Amino acid sequence: MLLYYFKLAMLSIRKTPLLSFLMIATIAIGIAATMITYTVNYMMTQDPVPGKSDRLFTVHLSSWDPNVGYRMKDGKEDIPIFMTYQDATNLYTDQRAHKQTIISFHKAMVRSAAQPRGQATMTYLRPTTHEFFSMLNVPFLYGSPWDASDDSQGSQIVVLSKKKNEQLFQGENSLGREVVIGGLIYRVVGVLDEWLPLPRFYTERSDSYSEPRGLFVPFQSSINNDWLSGTDGSVYCWGGADLIDLNALKASECVWLFYWVELASAELRDDYLAYINRYAQEQKALGRFQREQMNRVMNVAEFIEYNEVVNKDGRIAVWLAMAFLIACLLNTMSLMMTKFHGKGAEVGLRRAVGASKVDIARQFFCETVIIGLAGGAIGLVLALLGLYVTSEVYSHLHAGLMEMNLSLMLLTIGSSVLASTVFGLYPIYKACQIQPSSQLKSL
Repeated sequence: MLLYYFKLAMLSIRKTPLLSFLMIATIAIGIAATMITYTVNYMMTQDPVPGKSDRLFTVHLSSWDPNVGYRMKDGKEDIPIFMTYQDATNLYTDQRAHKQTIISFHKAMVRSAAQPRGQATMTYLRPTTHEFFSMLNVPFLYGSPWDASDDSQGSQIVVLSKKKNEQLFQGENSLGREVVIGGLIYRVVGVLDEWLPLPRFYTERSDSYSEPRGLFVPFQSSINNDWLSGTDGSVYCWGGADLIDLNALKASECVWLFYWVELASAELRDDYLAYINRYAQEQKALGRFQREQMNRVMNVAEFIEYNEVVNKDGRIAVWLAMAFLIACLLNTMSLMMTKFHGKGAEVGLRRAVGASKVDIARQFFCETVIIGLAGGAIGLVLALLGLYVTSEVYSHLHAGLMEMNLSLMLLTIGSSVLASTVFGLYPIYKACQIQPSSQLKSL
């Protein structure tokens, strides 16, 4: 019987092609606009480290100028999200967490040893420690991370991103091959597989939706080589530090390094914070950390929120798009009212020969479902096209933000059908109230 109602619905749509097309197109445009903005916002708010985000913490210390506050946030004095070299190395050496890592930044001209100097390109590097890869669940295509001895020695070895490996070695297994970084020879020990954490939570907000850096090197090797590129990342100083001299920077109170830890369980957070507070008291006794102690450890979700990685404008855009969708659906409802009213004579005839109000409602309900399916299918195509155009226009953003997964595609179709049927209920109700006698007189 249901197939019969769908058949009647299809005949009805064919009899009024222009009106039906307008309804489908209106729904498609509204759904496409909503899903474009929703997809971007949805991808921005994903858990970048599923299963571990509640055990990963960034550490912030009250190490700033005793006379001048760092900055104000939400009307309260704040502390830096970065750490000094001496604090990062002190905590790292202490090894009080299950795992810990120091994260720095650098940029240099990079080429493979086989390429001429003219083919070198400016590349952003990520000096860090070997724990970085296991802490963040970084997958490897070839090789593996370096080990603790390479960290302590500052070995000149490098891990390449998959994209950088394709640029330098055409995607081949490059283990053991040489890369020239800033004029120095580094040996490849690993190549990452596809790894696109969204957002890139472990660094500055400005880098949250760009691709991970192309090369990863031991943090100590960047120190050994006096690598310092202040224009590549944030360095905040007080006390007259010389930013040109790396040794002066290391001995200063400048903050510029991220420090992350992984605890064996989220319940150990308070214990680790207590350790951080004891460390701060020790530093205060040495003449440092003279401000009020507001030390903190923040997990991934907390840091993403604190760092305002997800712009509030994105949420507003989603609400505006949904308001636009509702406006489209109201227009569709008006068109349905017009169409169903125009079918009054047909409804009256069907009622006169024995069709009930429920039969009429089922027919028109099937019609709204078909219109919703068609609108959803076209809306999905428009949304995918819109996301592609957006990715081309905003090429500095991670392409993964503009990609729909299967669940979002199904949501697009399902939302269209649901919206079409919900906003079609009133026109259906009005159509069912048509009296056969009033319509038969006009036949």
